Amino acid sequence: MEVLLVFENLAGARHRETLKFPTRNRIETVRRLAKHLANRPDVESMEKLRLRVEEHSQLKDDPALRRLLVSEFKFYRDDQD
Repeated sequence: MEVLLVFENLAGARHRETLKFPTRNRIETVRRLAKHLANRPDVESMEKLRLRVEEHSQLKDDPALRRLLVSEFKFYRDDQD
């Protein structure tokens, strides 16, 4: 599964990054992504996160996967403290 991340700094500049995970399962991908992001010093929160998935060549918001990503991110971040 491929994940496109778009980061925006305080000045509004955007940085795009693509990550690949060796699974086709969305839930597993979100869990791996959360762990990866929680271990990065340049990612502080998931507050303004927007998570969209591609379905039939269209991007659609996925609130359930977003909640999972936020929850897993917090879990891994708290585990580091």
